[in-house]
Amino acid sequence: MLKSDDWLTRRCMEYLVKYGEAAGAERMVDIDGSVVIPTYSTTIPQLGIDITSPELYGKRVKAFTISRDYGVTKGWEDIGIPPWNDPDYVRQQEQVMKHWMRLGVHPVNSCAYYLIQTYKPTPGQYCSWHESSAVPYGNAILGARVNFDLGAEFAIAYTGKAPAYDMRVDENRIATRLVKCETELKSDMDYDLFGWAVGEAVGVEVPVITGLGKPTQTQIIKMNTELNTGGQVRMYHVPGLTPEAPTVEHALKRQKPVETIKITREDLKKVYEKMNYASNENVDFVYLGCPFYSLGELRRVVYYLEGKKCRANLWVVVDDWTFEIAEKMGYRDIIKKAGGVLLSGACACVRTGVPPNTDVMATDSCKQNYYITGRYYPKKLEVWYGTMEECLEAAVTGKWRGKWPGGK
Repeated sequence: MLKSDDWLTRRCMEYLVKYGEAAGAERMVDIDGSVVIPTYSTTIPQLGIDITSPELYGKRVKAFTISRDYGVTKGWEDIGIPPWNDPDYVRQQEQVMKHWMRLGVHPVNSCAYYLIQTYKPTPGQYCSWHESSAVPYGNAILGARVNFDLGAEFAIAYTGKAPAYDMRVDENRIATRLVKCETELKSDMDYDLFGWAVGEAVGVEVPVITGLGKPTQTQIIKMNTELNTGGQVRMYHVPGLTPEAPTVEHALKRQKPVETIKITREDLKKVYEKMNYASNENVDFVYLGCPFYSLGELRRVVYYLEGKKCRANLWVVVDDWTFEIAEKMGYRDIIKKAGGVLLSGACACVRTGVPPNTDVMATDSCKQNYYITGRYYPKKLEVWYGTMEECLEAAVTGKWRGKWPGGK
């Protein structure tokens, strides 16, 4: 491919060779799973190209490729933050996406794309994905070989090749730490906090985790998100859940763990206290949907809000597909009548920021909590963290009443 007649193939492959050398890869693999591309802009600086150039007309990516969230695509009329509520800006974003579509990129527009894409990888397939909850989900739950190839996404999508490093190499997927959960995990928040505690404890290492109970899909996603935010866990094993790890021994490849880590209720409480660094009980803004909420989560929001009125700004964020179903079900109308906003594609910490005059916010996501303050530094944005229901109560009353639930 380095001698291809196609100039773009040559350029992409030259970049991938350098990328692979820097990552310590010894070979390339065929991407037989999927690629996720950030589609915020038309420029690809790593390759020195702009996809609007006539030179790219008629060219298509080789791998099955989808977009990550590229802007506020639905509900933007209600967001109240320029430029996201400007029709001209929305049209510009749509035009950018059309250029990517011309190249064969599918506009899925979700940070939780692994829940809605119709081409999920099977165990052993090679992928190149984005987003903290997605990478461990692809590796640990689906059994695919997933890396976060920052800057190389288009080159991988166009050539269908990727350097074999990190989680594309079987030896790197072997567990080296044994994590024992020594508290009963019941709620979504429990799994959110547990994921952070484990990530913080193991860093970049691969753990095998025992004692998880029977988590729901939502709880698995919560745990995944925080494993890769509190730490940088791209791969983990749960015996009986991870395709390549029916037992602890399989996950460890019959070796002794380098370290055994016990996570207790007290460890979860420490993370909870770290996430609650607000002092003002008056809440201006509530953010729900990090990662984007599923239909099941959205349904719980709607049932809570029905017949109520919000005193604080409330955003509930989903993907395009969930938004459309929500409209058909009347969910969007119920949220609007309560004074909240249903959005597709928004992300306060990455894209839009918070509404004007927000000093205190609440969220049910450690990840959103962690990143949003960094966005506003050195301004002090106070953030409360708790359950979905506590956040919704704050939206309705304008007051934070959440508290540590206790337990052992």
